[in-house]
Amino acid sequence: MTRPVSAFAVHLSFNGNCRQAFDYYRNCFGGALRVQTLADTPHGNEMDEDMRNAVVWATLENEYFKLVGTDLTEDGSIISGNNVSILVECPSFTERTRLINKLINRNICAFEYNNPLINVVDMYRVCWILSVH
Repeated sequence: MTRPVSAFAVHLSFNGNCRQAFDYYRNCFGGALRVQTLADTPHGNEMDEDMRNAVVWATLENEYFKLVGTDLTEDGSIISGNNVSILVECPSFTERTRLINKLINRNICAFEYNNPLINVVDMYRVCWILSVH
């Protein structure tokens, strides 16, 4: 049975143990794991070893779910409750702006911020990450 391609995933944030966690989840659930570290980026060789090993993006896809994670956070402090977000992969910046407006319950001017990832917290304090690929 093949799983349909989903438009959203669960996003987890870690304090330096993302790779370890994703290896564990792959062992539990199976699936294809892809990991990109800072060492894989153009400036990775200029960083110290701890930073080079930090996970920029890990993705585990299997018959149950798509799980995405990172060691990189905005303020660097992860506590239980702020480490889980829902990642929505939008087909365009226009669609992402529409969803941001809906989630924050107001209409903002054309939000043409070209960062591929935007964090939004809705009125229920649910964390969303909206991306455009």
